[in-house]
Amino acid sequence: MPTYTVEVNGETFDIDAPNDDAVRAAVRQLQGQQPPAAAAPQQLSSTPQPEKSTLEKVTGNINSFGQGIVDIVGMGYADEIGAGIDYAGSHVLPWRDAKTYDQALADTRGEQEQAYEEHPAANIAGKVTGALWGAGRLAKAGLSPTANAIKAEAGLGRVTAASAKEGAILGTISGFGNGEDGFTNRLANSGVGLALGAGLGAMAPGAIAGGTQLVKSAAAPLIAPFAPNGYVREALATALRRAGQTPESVANNMRAAAADGQDMFNVADAMGYTGERLMSTTARVPHDGRQGLVEALMTRQAGQGERLANHLAEGFETFDTAGRRIADRTAQRTAEANELYPAARADAGPVNVTPILEEIDQTLRPGVNQLVNPRDRIANDSIEGALTRVRAMMSDGNSQVTDFDTLFRTKLDLDDMIQRAEGQGAGNRAHYLTRVKDLVDQALAEASEGYTGARDAFATASRRIDAVDAGRDASRISRRAQDTIPEFEAMPPGEQVDFRAGYVDPLIARLEGASASPTTNKARMLQTPKYEAELPAFAAPERGPQLGDRIGREQTMFRTANAALGNSKTADNLADAADLNQFDPEVIGRLVRGDPIGAVTTGLKKILGTVTGQPPAVVDRLSKVLMETNPDVALDVLRAGTQKLSQNDQLRARLVSALVETGAAGMPRLTAP
Repeated sequence: MPTYTVEVNGETFDIDAPNDDAVRAAVRQLQGQQPPAAAAPQQLSSTPQPEKSTLEKVTGNINSFGQGIVDIVGMGYADEIGAGIDYAGSHVLPWRDAKTYDQALADTRGEQEQAYEEHPAANIAGKVTGALWGAGRLAKAGLSPTANAIKAEAGLGRVTAASAKEGAILGTISGFGNGEDGFTNRLANSGVGLALGAGLGAMAPGAIAGGTQLVKSAAAPLIAPFAPNGYVREALATALRRAGQTPESVANNMRAAAADGQDMFNVADAMGYTGERLMSTTARVPHDGRQGLVEALMTRQAGQGERLANHLAEGFETFDTAGRRIADRTAQRTAEANELYPAARADAGPVNVTPILEEIDQTLRPGVNQLVNPRDRIANDSIEGALTRVRAMMSDGNSQVTDFDTLFRTKLDLDDMIQRAEGQGAGNRAHYLTRVKDLVDQALAEASEGYTGARDAFATASRRIDAVDAGRDASRISRRAQDTIPEFEAMPPGEQVDFRAGYVDPLIARLEGASASPTTNKARMLQTPKYEAELPAFAAPERGPQLGDRIGREQTMFRTANAALGNSKTADNLADAADLNQFDPEVIGRLVRGDPIGAVTTGLKKILGTVTGQPPAVVDRLSKVLMETNPDVALDVLRAGTQKLSQNDQLRARLVSALVETGAAGMPRLTAP
C-alpha cells in the first residue's frame, strides 16, 4: 500500500492508504471529523513503490475477486459488516492497535476501492460470480420472483413485471446499504435504488431474451445442418409446452391407443393441434424423409374406413349383417315352433270358441241381422268382411269348431291377415283382427297346457326379429336420439342384442361405401350430435367409452394427415422451387463483371437463406420423431428435450436475476457520497 505524506494544520504526517479518498478520510480523522472542505490536505505526495512480484499479483487478483463477490452478495452492507469485524478484532486481539468504528469503516472501504483500482477485471469477475451465485440461491429458495415466473412458463409480460418487482426490492435494500451519511441519506439512496432497480428489472428480461435469440439465430445456419439433434429437442420441447402437455402425457396417450388396437397413433397425433402444425411443416419442407412421411400418412388414412368398421363391430359385439341376423332368428324360431307346437297339439283337449264368436258378433251384429232379415243391399266394409271370414272359419251358424288343430290353423290365418293389413296401412282392420287373435290364443291356451309355452317362445323369437328392424330404423338420420335411446333402454337384454345388429349394419355399410381418398374423413359421419349420443348408449356393455376413444383418435389422425397433405399446395410448390433453385445466376454475373466480393456475398446470402429456420437435417430428424409410434422411444426423446429446455430456462432465469441483482447492488452506489 502506498505511503502518502500530508500536511494538516501545520503538521506533517505519513499515511498508508490505497488512494486519495482514503487519505482524505484519514485527514478528517486527524482534524477531528471536520468537514472535508476545511480538512482538505494542502499537499499530497506518494512514495514510489517497487513493482509487485508474481505472487503478490496473484494474491491481489484473488483478493479483488473475493472483494467483488462479497460486495455484490452483501448488497451494500459488506463494508459495515467488515468494519464491525475489524473494529471488534482491534479491541479483542492484543497485538492490534485499537480503532474506532469510523476508522475501521474507512479502512474497509479503502481496501474495497484499492482492490477494484488495482485489479478491476478480477473484481468485476467476482461481482458477476457473486451475482450468479446469489441469483441461484434466491431461485433455489423460491425467493426470486423472476425465476418463479420463468419456471411457471409465464409470458414475457409477466416475467418483466416479476423482474421489475425483484429489481425494486433489491435496489431498495442495496440503496439503503450504500448510503453513508446518516439515516436521511440512506433513505434517499434507497429511493434511488428502488427506481433504478425497477427500471433495470423491467429491461433485463427483454434484453436477455433478445440477446439469446440473436445468438441462436446467428449460430443456427452454421450449426443446425451438422448438429440437428439439439434443435430437434428444442422444437419438440417448445411444442410440448405450447400444447400444455408433458412427455409422460404424450406417451400415456400413445399407450392407451395401442391398448385399443390403434398402434399407428404417433407422437404428432398425441400432441394435438401443435403436433398437426409440426407435421405440416415437416411435410412441406424438402428433406430426405419427406416422401416416406407423406406415403405413410396416405397409407394410414386409406385404412381409416376399415378400422372404423372394425371398431363399430367390436363396440357393438356384432359381426354379422342385419339380414343375416333376421334369417338366423327366423330359422331358430321355426325350429322351436316345430318342436313345441306338435307337443302342444298332442296334449290338447276341445277348444271353446264361444267367447271369440261373441266378440266378433259385437262388431258384426248389423251384418248378422242383415243375413237373417235383409233390409238393404249395403255391402260389408273391409273390417266386417275380414271378421266375417274369420267367423266363418269357426262356425257355420249352427255348429262351432272344437278341434284344437282347426282353431290353430285359424290362428295362423289371422297372423297372415294382420300382417297384410299392417303392410297395406289398414291399421283399424289390423286392430280388430288382433283383438280376435288374442281371444283365439286364450282359447288355445285353455285347451292345452303346452301351448302357452310354445306361444310365448314364438312371441319372444318374433320380438327379437322385430328388434333388428327397430335398430335398423333407429340408425336413420331422421330419427332423434331423444326417441331412440328410451326405446332401446325399454327392451330386455336379448332384444337389445339384436337391436344393435340392426343399428350398426347401416353404419358399417356407409363406411364401406365412402370414398377411400386420403382427404375423406370417415370418422366425421360418426361425430354428429345424434351418433355421439346414441353410440355409447347402444354399444355393448362396457364398450361405449372405448368406442368413443377410438373414433376420437381416428378423427385426430385424419386432422394430422390433412394438415400435412391437404389444403393449398402453394406452400409445397414454393418449398420445392427453393429446393431446386440452388444455382443463382447473379453469382456468375458478378464474377463476369469483375466483382468477386459481390459474388461471394451473394452466394453466402443464398446459402444462409436456404439453411435458416428449418434446415433439411433438422426437419428430417423431426419428422422421424413425429411419426414415432413406440411410446417408450417417444418418452425418452421428449424427456431429453424438456430437460434441455428446463436447463435453458433455469440459465435464463439466473442471467436475468444476476443482471438485476448486479445492477440493483451497484447503481445506488453512484449516488452515495
